Amino acid sequence: RLGEKGIRSLAVAKTDENGVFKMMGLLTFLDPPRPDTKQTIFDAQNYGVAVKMITGDHLLIAKNTAEQLEMGNHVFNSDNLPMLDMETKKKPDNLSRDYGDLCLVADGFAQVF
Repeated sequence: RLGEKGIRSLAVAKTDENGVFKMMGLLTFLDPPRPDTKQTIFDAQNYGVAVKMITGDHLLIAKNTAEQLEMGNHVFNSDNLPMLDMETKKKPDNLSRDYGDLCLVADGFAQVF
């Protein structure tokens, strides 16, 4: 529920004398977009730029951010994105055929590392 509201959280724990973790608390914080970001996106869109958000944030945080910035609600996690070949580092064959429509319809991608 916190993520849906754009609230990030971090659990804090410590170990007891037996090495068992005990939760001590939960830290919550907001990291809103910069004040000028919404206008910048609006200006870019007015110039015909299709703005896409790519973030390492959790999907729920990314969706909330996209909503705040009026960017749309088609935000997907990185599981939908192609990966480079682990050995050759080459991009997948038929990249635009297989992923082009997804990139066109997406307003952003989350959990990208």
